[in-house]
Amino acid sequence: MFIVGLPLLILLFKIHASVSSVLPLLKRLRWLFLSLFILNLWFHSPELTWLPSMAGLLLALERVVVLIIIVLMAHLLITTTKTQDIIAALQWWLRPLNKIGFSTERLAVRLALVLDTVTAVQKLYTNTPTITTKNPIKIISARVAGLFTQVLTHAETTPLGTLEIPKLKSPPLWQWGYPLVILLLIL
Repeated sequence: MFIVGLPLLILLFKIHASVSSVLPLLKRLRWLFLSLFILNLWFHSPELTWLPSMAGLLLALERVVVLIIIVLMAHLLITTTKTQDIIAALQWWLRPLNKIGFSTERLAVRLALVLDTVTAVQKLYTNTPTITTKNPIKIISARVAGLFTQVLTHAETTPLGTLEIPKLKSPPLWQWGYPLVILLLIL
């Protein structure tokens, strides 16, 4: 799977995104990568040993690489697709749940509001001034308090907007071949 999928992902990523746009994402996830690596390194062996086995090392590396690939694919999806199209596609996929009383329109509206709020809060977070003190607890608490007041101010002053979610038709028949090709690659 790595032999076929990874070059395709790298080609798509090179066309639509840059490595510098993903490095901050990967940097934020470094502790998750480290914890996954450590957990898979020692705790997948049936017997407890001080040194990890080669199989544990390869399994740990595989899990971390797969998580990095998932982050790259998610970033590629978000950079190449508009938010409204993602929401409309999710609404189309979840349409069968309307028959049991689950409102996909409400889910689409909530998802759109969350995505808009996340982007607004990210901008506020990057613009939050840093405090120069040596106490890390004070730095974190001051930054969180400042961000909280900025978010409240932003929520009170932002005017109401309209939300338009386009209705999507069924995907073309040739696009249904993508899952089949992936399934064949896995098998």
